[in-house]
Amino acid sequence: MLTSALPGSGLVTTRMRQIGVIMLAVLLLAVATIAAVLVIGDPLRIAATLGTHRGVLIGALLVVVVVGLVWCLQIVLANLAQTTKERLEGAKRYLALALAAVMVIAVAVPFGRGVQSLWALQGLFGSTSVFGGDGEGLAEGPDPWADTPRLNIMLLGQDAGADRTGTRPDTIMVASIDTKTGQTALFSIPRNLENVEFPEGTVAAEEFPDGFDYYGKNENLINAVWAWAEENKDLFPGDPEPGLTATRWAVEETLGISTDYYAMVNLKGFEDLVNALGGVDLVVERRIPIGGGASEVEGYIEPGEQKLDGYHALWYARSREGSDDFNRMCRQQRIVRAVSEEADPTSLALSIPRLVTATEENIQTDIPVGNVDAFVELALRIKDGGFTSYPITQDVTFSGNPDWEYLEEWTDASIKDSMKNDPPESVEGETEPGSTEPAETGAPPEEDTATTEEPTAEATTTEEETTTEESTTEEESSSATTSAPTEEATPTDAPEIEQDPLKSCLPGAEG
Repeated sequence: MLTSALPGSGLVTTRMRQIGVIMLAVLLLAVATIAAVLVIGDPLRIAATLGTHRGVLIGALLVVVVVGLVWCLQIVLANLAQTTKERLEGAKRYLALALAAVMVIAVAVPFGRGVQSLWALQGLFGSTSVFGGDGEGLAEGPDPWADTPRLNIMLLGQDAGADRTGTRPDTIMVASIDTKTGQTALFSIPRNLENVEFPEGTVAAEEFPDGFDYYGKNENLINAVWAWAEENKDLFPGDPEPGLTATRWAVEETLGISTDYYAMVNLKGFEDLVNALGGVDLVVERRIPIGGGASEVEGYIEPGEQKLDGYHALWYARSREGSDDFNRMCRQQRIVRAVSEEADPTSLALSIPRLVTATEENIQTDIPVGNVDAFVELALRIKDGGFTSYPITQDVTFSGNPDWEYLEEWTDASIKDSMKNDPPESVEGETEPGSTEPAETGAPPEEDTATTEEPTAEATTTEEETTTEESTTEEESSSATTSAPTEEATPTDAPEIEQDPLKSCLPGAEG
């Protein structure tokens, strides 16, 4: 028993005393080294930095395999030596051997999990489907971001389901990061932003000098730019991903900033990522329908404190039934920030194999694999600095007739605003007076039909009334804001930045 916890201790009282002493000395040296790292250095940053180098991971994998085998072997040796020393016979000998076998399994399991995680990580950092681009542009020295004061990363959520016409990014965000403090302005661009413009000199700008108008009235949305580019690949000779390129141009021209990198996740991948993390805690602000639109409502995410699995977290972010795109955009911002709050080092470490699988199958970036350690350092700074949300709502500019000049000024003002704020409070929420008791969300409909009953006639009527009421409200808002922004928002006046942009989807908000 003792030698399972302290390698070598079971050999010290046998004829293999020297081997036991050496093993105990090595163990003591390893413990002292780890203690020194914990006291002097930053173990999280050291582990994160070293853990992003494939060569280091392969070396660590070999070390773990050797240490695990030696650890298990010395348990067997201690058993045999002590059995001989004590002259155990018959049932006692077999009982001691069985105990040794149990101890070997107890030691082998965590070592096996470590080998599995290291193998998965080294494979991920060799994946060309996840990481791409070149490794130029970062500073030499201890701080790779010293020459890059601000970094802009475009974040796309892609939904290419069977019920969709072509591939269209359902979620479009940009994270503008101050690389020194980690303070991040998280912009959300509505999918129904119309007649977007493109940077001068691009083929898209030449095709649409007055703004994107390829699909006709009410269909010339920013999320349709991808489909147009894929349908006209001849305009993008040599470009393997014209849809991504054109969408990037539209996003950059809309916000008036350049994007340095992109990350694109399939919506199924978001579900897998949340499941790999063990779910996300969230106080749901109101009853959120699962399904709707062209299909039937198959169930609801109930209000109150919830532990959302991937399926329900995805529906919380994507549900349109009984709400408009701007409330949906609010929920997307909230769930992204909530997941980032849940992703602590312990949960990440315990979920490595599942996270790697979800990443390899569903995520694509142009982050160079050689720069991953720099991005890990940046991620730690972002976790300290926090996100501030800046969704482009109708209060900012009318999506049907956007004021592009004002949008650029608003983006610049929002970035400056994010630098003045303290780290934002948690968006996971607190239970408000009058909210419902916590309720189980249940399994996905296809897995457990009992938990996703069809809505009653009363519930269906309520949903239809809500949808009609909110559609009317949105139309009134649209007509009232066609000339947005107001006269106060002139180039000489600083745009007004809303300080509570997520209020429509926080607990206590009227829905």
